[in-house]
Amino acid sequence: MSIYMNMKTNYSSLFSSLSGSSSSGGSNFLGINLAEYASIKSGAYGKALKAYYAKNSTSKSGSTSNDSKTKETNSSKLQKDTAKQALSEIKNDASDLYSAANKLTTTGTKSLFNKKDITTTNEDGTKTTKNDYDRDAIYSAVKNFAKEYNSLIDSASSNAAGKNTSRTLSSMMSLTDVFKNQLEKVGITVESSGKLTVDEETFKKADMLKVKGLFNGSNSYAGNVGGYASTIGSNASSDLNYGKTYTASGSYSPFESGLSYNGYF
Repeated sequence: MSIYMNMKTNYSSLFSSLSGSSSSGGSNFLGINLAEYASIKSGAYGKALKAYYAKNSTSKSGSTSNDSKTKETNSSKLQKDTAKQALSEIKNDASDLYSAANKLTTTGTKSLFNKKDITTTNEDGTKTTKNDYDRDAIYSAVKNFAKEYNSLIDSASSNAAGKNTSRTLSSMMSLTDVFKNQLEKVGITVESSGKLTVDEETFKKADMLKVKGLFNGSNSYAGNVGGYASTIGSNASSDLNYGKTYTASGSYSPFESGLSYNGYF
């Protein structure tokens, strides 16, 4: 039993008398390097392996961490660039709608609603001239107004829009809903999406006095829509000038704190 215990506890001493010298200078028995065997038995070899892999793991982890930071930086930049582009689109669409509304609301000698001599060609080829509204010009202006109105709904409904822009857009669409019945009487339909469509035939046959009441003058429906468009454009411009910041949920909200910091410098 004592011999067995000695064998169990100290292999190198047991085999030292039976072994020769290896080519590498270590003790050798039956092709086994006893020095290496002893280091494995004592746990030194295992510790060396753990230290080696821990070092390499840390190196790889650091590399992965740097890669992740780079990806996050690139992603953040892409989001900011996308948001700036969206804000610019809102600003431009608001400006276009304001211009479209202004063309209709203009009064005085440049008003589209001033009657003038209009010459039409009859089916038999004869021409008739009468003093009337230029229905083609008015229809073209109203159709463009509807197009710009719909474009602003699309752009200002994006995640890039700030709270003020969203509230103003909602108010503009609510105003349109109030005028829904009057608009339909002149061939303009308010869709379930809130967008406008203009039926050319119905519009041109409509009572132009009703059309004028809806679209001519600063206090008309078009005049009020132009006011909302101006406000939305101003909000988008402010968001672009002062920057934007992301919330924890990933949404994009105005960087209003920048205005507060200005007071300290």
